Amino acid sequence: MNAPLSLLQRAKQGDAVAIAVLMNDALQAQDIWVKAILDGSCLQVMLKGQMPLHQANCIAFIRRGLLRLQPKAINQVVAYGWMVGDTFPLWIAAFSLEQSLLPQKPLHTLANGAIEPALEHPLAPTTVPDTNTRPNQTTVQQPIVSLAKSSNTAKQRSELLKLGVVIVLTTAVYFMVTGV
Repeated sequence: MNAPLSLLQRAKQGDAVAIAVLMNDALQAQDIWVKAILDGSCLQVMLKGQMPLHQANCIAFIRRGLLRLQPKAINQVVAYGWMVGDTFPLWIAAFSLEQSLLPQKPLHTLANGAIEPALEHPLAPTTVPDTNTRPNQTTVQQPIVSLAKSSNTAKQRSELLKLGVVIVLTTAVYFMVTGV
């Protein structure tokens, strides 16, 4: 009889639930929840937080984690950034995760495009060398949660939602009047 696989082994095999559990463990301190679904060779990752999520940092986090795991069953990733209570995601991003392109060691891409070994805790604000400045200067990476003014974004989304409701109601009235 085979022993049950560990969570890490299941994640390396492409188990979406195991991948989500590992991501949730890493993001728990930032009040971000993750749900993952595997659809064929495409991993869909839904991240939900109390504040707007920073898209670039979320994508970098997912990519680094998957590069560490090197799951053979996953070639594509679609990520969705949600705020708690919202009906629609704030952003959607897709990227390829070709097995032939996976490096032997996990890598981290800096803002200037340089690549270095990945950090142990991918979400903690850390300092990384900035080659655009003097050798001893560093830049601070942004945390995954965007602290930008969310009221303006929420107001714009609210207006778009109202416009969508008006369009749907107008279309429904048109079909009722014309009998189509």
